[in-house]
Amino acid sequence: MQCQALVALLGLSLILFGASTEASYCPCNLLKAEVCGTNGVTYKNRCFFECTQREYKRLGRNLNIRRLGSCQANPYF
Repeated sequence: MQCQALVALLGLSLILFGASTEASYCPCNLLKAEVCGTNGVTYKNRCFFECTQREYKRLGRNLNIRRLGSCQANPYF
């Protein structure tokens, strides 16, 4: 009886772990077209930004694009 409970618990753990890793998987191409987020982070391209944006939404937070290009770039030069 204890062995069955242990096997069931192990199986449930594997299912939950597998689902959480798969949900955070976000394939993006490596093309460089930088995007600056409202969190001050420069993302390699819009795809990487959108992956992070989905994670923010899961946490109940907002993330938007501040501007195209690097966050470090000085827009006045």
